[in-house]
Amino acid sequence: MYTLTKEVFLRTPIWVWILLFILIKRGIAISQERPVHFTKMFLVPGIFMIWGLDKIITDFPHIIDCMTSYVIFILIGGLIGYSLYKRYQMFFMKDGIMFRTKCYLPLIVILINFAVKYLLNVFLEISPTSINDIIFNIVYSSINGLSVGLFFGGILYTYQIQSKLDRSILES
Repeated sequence: MYTLTKEVFLRTPIWVWILLFILIKRGIAISQERPVHFTKMFLVPGIFMIWGLDKIITDFPHIIDCMTSYVIFILIGGLIGYSLYKRYQMFFMKDGIMFRTKCYLPLIVILINFAVKYLLNVFLEISPTSINDIIFNIVYSSINGLSVGLFFGGILYTYQIQSKLDRSILES
C-alpha cells in the first residue's frame, strides 16, 4: 500500500500540486471576511469545470450520457450548495459594499472538489480500461457536475442576498 501511495504522489504532475496550492490560497482568502466580487466568484468553479469537462469531452466515449448526468448533477449540486450557503454564510453591507462574513465553507468545498477529482483521475491512471466503462463515465460526470453545482448554488445564494440588500438600500 505504501508503495502505491508513494507512486501515485510521485507520478502526479507538478501542475496538479501548483493548482492545489493556488486553490488552497484562494480558498483561505475567500473564507475570510471580505467584499463580494461576483466576477471573482466564477474563477474557482471555472477551473473545476475546465478540469472535469476536458476529461469528459476528450476522453470518454459515452459523451451524451456523460453530459446528461453532468447537467442533472449541476442542478442537484446547485440546490445543495444553495442550502449550505444559506445555512452557513452571512453577509452585511458596509459603505454600500456587500461583505461576506468569515466562513470556511468555500475552502471546504474547494478541498472536497480537488480531492474527489484527484482521486477519480488517479483511479483512471490505475485502471485505464475504466475510461470505456459507461458506469464509470456517468459516475465521473455526475460527481464533477455535483461539485461544480455546489459552487453555483453558493453564487446564486450570494446574488440573491445582494439583490435583497440592494433593494433594502433603495427603499431606505
